[in-house]
Amino acid sequence: MKKKCTGVIFFLKNGVFLIKDENMDTSRLNHIAGLIARKRSGGKLTGTEQQELEEWIRASRMNKESYDRIISGRGVIRLMELEKQIDTDRSFKKLTVRLKWRCWKRRILMAGVAAMVMIGIMSAFWWWEQEGITVPESAGQPGIKPGGNCAVLVLGNGCRVDLQKDCDTLQLPGISWDHRKGTIVYDGRENKTGWPERNTLMVPLRGEYRLVLGDGTKVWLNSASSLNYPVQFAEKERCVELDGEAYFEVTPDPERPFIVKSGDVQTRVLGTAFNFSAYRGENASTITLLTGKVAVSAPGHAERVLLPGQQLIYDAENRKTVIKEVDAEDFVVWKDGLFLFNDCGLEEIIPRLSRWYGVTFHYDREKFGDLKFYIKTRRYEDIGTILNLLKLTENVTYSIEGNEVTLYRTGENK
Repeated sequence: MKKKCTGVIFFLKNGVFLIKDENMDTSRLNHIAGLIARKRSGGKLTGTEQQELEEWIRASRMNKESYDRIISGRGVIRLMELEKQIDTDRSFKKLTVRLKWRCWKRRILMAGVAAMVMIGIMSAFWWWEQEGITVPESAGQPGIKPGGNCAVLVLGNGCRVDLQKDCDTLQLPGISWDHRKGTIVYDGRENKTGWPERNTLMVPLRGEYRLVLGDGTKVWLNSASSLNYPVQFAEKERCVELDGEAYFEVTPDPERPFIVKSGDVQTRVLGTAFNFSAYRGENASTITLLTGKVAVSAPGHAERVLLPGQQLIYDAENRKTVIKEVDAEDFVVWKDGLFLFNDCGLEEIIPRLSRWYGVTFHYDREKFGDLKFYIKTRRYEDIGTILNLLKLTENVTYSIEGNEVTLYRTGENK
């Protein structure tokens, strides 16, 4: 028998997350939550909306209890208890809540924490008004800091340049970098006679860096990633090799297609913006297109063309390719300093956190398999910020020892 479960939604300025049962439709949950919020604030529902709400209320006892508590205001008690606990620990800051509510296509200010009920777990509730109030935000776990600008440039002769340590002492013709901004720029007009033919920019765990190639193409490299590229592109094509994740804004050049190779997967473009994720050791290669058009080739498959808003996932183990429609912006916010996990399980979240914070996670996948999260928060917070967001769901607890993080399902013996 399937669970008839809603979920938990929290809206914060620096952190947003949603946890729900895997059988729950997120868009429907948001829609119902909006109807309840409007009703509680004194707004009117149409006949169809009122019928939808009543059907949802009748669907389960927990739905009815959720609705009754929200309308009566009893949910405020739970929020106050949570704030007292956080203030006692002295581990949270305050922030003003603001949310872009897509369903209504306008900005509203949230006046509290938004939540529906997770069966048998918790009841926190939400409403909205015209003025914001403050809600808690984690101050983070001391000792485990986020990543930042960090990279090593490997020249064609094997010479390694630490862009953090050597940037003030070493000079190379036609290359400039600003470590404070985490950017290295190649001047394509420079006479490169005698230069190494190819360079590699290596970004370690807990790092990120930006690169402007000789043709003006901009590249953002994520943690544990590297890009091998020619100092000066050939006349017929522009070819680079990627290991890890990068976002590309390719300079248009109809005469020279831009090619990104990663293992057996190759992406060919003329001028476009796209994200390419292909970490060594992970089976899936993912190409997400924002603008323009790309052609992707992989073993055993004919060349596939992607349009804006489409994503191709290639499973190297099974040699299967899937193309689906996505909100492409969700997959590139990392370059703007954000984490965004949209309806993701821990198996998708943990690798990204591990690379960025340089830590090892331990958890039992089977115990968390039914949980999906929506999390939006800044990448530059300490790891405790995002761990405490997970903890606030009352489904996850954690412990930290050195650079190792262990996650537990609430109630599980540590």
